[in-house]
Amino acid sequence: MPGPLRRLLPLLSVLLLAAVAYDGWIFYSRWQWRRDAAVARAAAEEERDRKAIDALGGGGLQIRDFYAVPTAIHRGERASICYSVFGAATLRLDPPAANVYPALSHCVQVSPRQSTEFKLAATDSAGHTVTAKLVLRVAR
Repeated sequence: MPGPLRRLLPLLSVLLLAAVAYDGWIFYSRWQWRRDAAVARAAAEEERDRKAIDALGGGGLQIRDFYAVPTAIHRGERASICYSVFGAATLRLDPPAANVYPALSHCVQVSPRQSTEFKLAATDSAGHTVTAKLVLRVAR
């Protein structure tokens, strides 16, 4: 019996080696497919993020909106000063009327006694500054 078994041993070795190579190829191709899918997901997410940043005004420092509602009040009444900034690290409102901070949409309440020019200054982390002004009219 050792004779026929000895003749089959090289054939069984080749078959075993082929099975191991096939399994290795399956594992490698699945790994490669998952890696390609992860790269594609990351690229799609990056593109979606870029589109969102573009929709908000791009990656630079901007004061998108700065307005008062209503634009004119009577003495003792209140108005809302609203702003939208993008890319700012710090924000300053002059004259200081309330605590302001960088936001895509925020309003503060003011009640000046006379017509007042408000100035909003936004500064990014690199030190660049942009400003916007508005006048809130106060009737007597």
